[in-house]
Amino acid sequence: MRIAIVRYKYTPFGGAERYMARLIDGLRTAGHEVHIVAAAWDVGDDAGVTLHRVPVITIFSWLRALTFALNCRKVLARERFDLVFSLERTLRQDIYRAGDGCHRRWLIQKVLGKSLLSRWATYLNPLHRTYLYLEHRLFTDPGIGAVIANSLFVKRDIIDMYGVAPEKVFVVRNGLDSSAFDNSRRGECREQLAGEYGLSDELRLLYVGSGFERKGVPALIRAAARLTMPFRLFVVGKGDLKRYRRMARRLGMGDRVIFTGPVRDVSRFYLGCDAFVFPTLYDPFSNATLEAMAAGLPVVTTPFNGVSELIEEGINGYVVADPLDDGAIAAAIGRLAAPDARASMSDASFRTARQFTMERNISETLDVVAAVRSPRQRH
Repeated sequence: MRIAIVRYKYTPFGGAERYMARLIDGLRTAGHEVHIVAAAWDVGDDAGVTLHRVPVITIFSWLRALTFALNCRKVLARERFDLVFSLERTLRQDIYRAGDGCHRRWLIQKVLGKSLLSRWATYLNPLHRTYLYLEHRLFTDPGIGAVIANSLFVKRDIIDMYGVAPEKVFVVRNGLDSSAFDNSRRGECREQLAGEYGLSDELRLLYVGSGFERKGVPALIRAAARLTMPFRLFVVGKGDLKRYRRMARRLGMGDRVIFTGPVRDVSRFYLGCDAFVFPTLYDPFSNATLEAMAAGLPVVTTPFNGVSELIEEGINGYVVADPLDDGAIAAAIGRLAAPDARASMSDASFRTARQFTMERNISETLDVVAAVRSPRQRH
């Protein structure tokens, strides 16, 4: 088949792009002709695909999203592919991978605890209105053959909020490269962090992620302020560092919360810490959480993280019902204070995560592709 993969920007870097590269390899191995429909790309001549550029207007983010969707439809109509696999919210696809989850659910989570004015500002934001429009068109399109969700949490939202037939929504969880982490480096990484940050035997807590507000850094800092045991909290990733450093200082934790910013070698933090705390408001399936588990870290997260479906309470972590409840987050962290408890949970986390490889993800994705026939093929 001539299969088109739709992605706004196609580049060899980034998690979604690594996924695309594996998917392209799998499709080509299965004998398909692969095309990329994108507004921009950064690949060499040996990518093994045909590229189709989509013109967009970039002056406003909402206009960029809308013109990409509209012009994608024109390219797809002109080329008449056998099957369209989209990683973006567009107006024409046979399979949609909902890697970003359900925007309607995210807006509900986004305004938790906010004022009425803030809620209205969120819902009237033209970018959110555009995403909601595209999402509604996408999920209510009778021609769509399948939706790939990366968690049961996302699948339920798509079914409940848009009435998509359950048999059309397939759960294919994200995967990691099977060689992502060498856990034999744990001792080495612990020593490196100890030397670099002046650590001794305190509890080492880790957060990894960008988009601090959405992924729960404010609640995490408030929770850390409640802890009574010695600890250090590493906040790794891109965000408003000045704002949250001020918050930590105001709560008397200026020296116990370490903001590293983005780092090249995140694995040394995974391998050199004791527990991963990720009280996110919304994350369809947090790769950082799965990576932490692969490194043997017990996890504290919320039910609004798709990875929470892999958490067995007290076995490999804890799930806190309310992402804004810093008291409950602190209590869950407190249950990880004992080294003996963490040791057994560490093994359980690793055993859970190692099941979810990139190879498994691509194999299950190709199964969906094989099961779906576009409307043109069905006639």
